Amino acid sequence: MRVASAIGLLLLLAGCVTLAERTYNITAAQVQKKINDRLLTPIPLLKVFHVNLTNSLVKFDGKNGRMQTTFDVDLAYLPTNKHIAGKLVVSGELRLDSMANSIVLDEVEVEQLSLDDSATKYADFAHGLAQNLATEKLNGMSLYTIKSEDLKFGTTLYQAKNIQITDRGLQMTFSPIK
Repeated sequence: MRVASAIGLLLLLAGCVTLAERTYNITAAQVQKKINDRLLTPIPLLKVFHVNLTNSLVKFDGKNGRMQTTFDVDLAYLPTNKHIAGKLVVSGELRLDSMANSIVLDEVEVEQLSLDDSATKYADFAHGLAQNLATEKLNGMSLYTIKSEDLKFGTTLYQAKNIQITDRGLQMTFSPIK
């Protein structure tokens, strides 16, 4: 009888272990790499500008639940080949797209745009262009795709349940599929 009780207890514990939620952390460096890879080519704007966004620097704001990204900007005016350099800071919310198994950037807002001194007279125009660019090109950008190996542990299949923004990165929770 003791052996049967011990086996029953072991099976119960094994079942609890396999049914536990799992967490996975995604670092700012992983997200930065994905953003930099996605923005390798210049972005055409109004058929007269090319915008290069490079050297992304990602910070997670757990308190406000947003991700902030700073870019180096090179704005090229094609007719004259004039270049204006600067910095662009955008922030956005992150959501889990369970259909695509990815983390997506949404609700992108331009927090700050600073340009060379030579372009200060165009600051309002440039800020409007930056907000348009952020809305069209960054909203909906996939920042991380969940790998198939993240969805299986042993014989148990998992599904992504939610993500939480912390000051150190993203924490993704997976729940077992019953």
